[in-house]
Amino acid sequence: MRNDDSEFDMEFLLANFSDLSIESVRDVYLANDGDVDATIEMLTQLEIYSNEAEEYLPLPDTLDIGDAPETIETSTSTSSAPPKQKNASNEASASSSSTSSGTPTNAPVSSSS
Repeated sequence: MRNDDSEFDMEFLLANFSDLSIESVRDVYLANDGDVDATIEMLTQLEIYSNEAEEYLPLPDTLDIGDAPETIETSTSTSSAPPKQKNASNEASASSSSTSSGTPTNAPVSSSS
C-alpha cells in the first residue's frame, strides 16, 4: 500500500466519520490493514453502537452528589496515635506478668494475720 493511498483513504474516512477522533479512525484503518471497506463497516457499527448506548443510557451532565462530606472521620478519638493491636503473644505475656504490688496475677494469695 502506498503512502498516497493511505492519506487519501484517511481523508475519505475522516470526511465520512467526522464525529470520531482522528486517532480512532486511524487505529481502525490500521487494524484492518488498510482495507477501506472493512474500516467503513467497522466504523459504521461503532457509530450505531455508540448512538444506541447514548439513547438507552443517558449520562448526567455533572456528577454532583450534593451534601456529601469531603472527608470521613473514622475515629472519634482525639489522639493521633493509632490504637494498639491485640494479639495472642501480648495477651499471654500480660496474663503471666506481675500486678502493681509485685505478686503474680496467677499466684495464690496468702493472707497474713
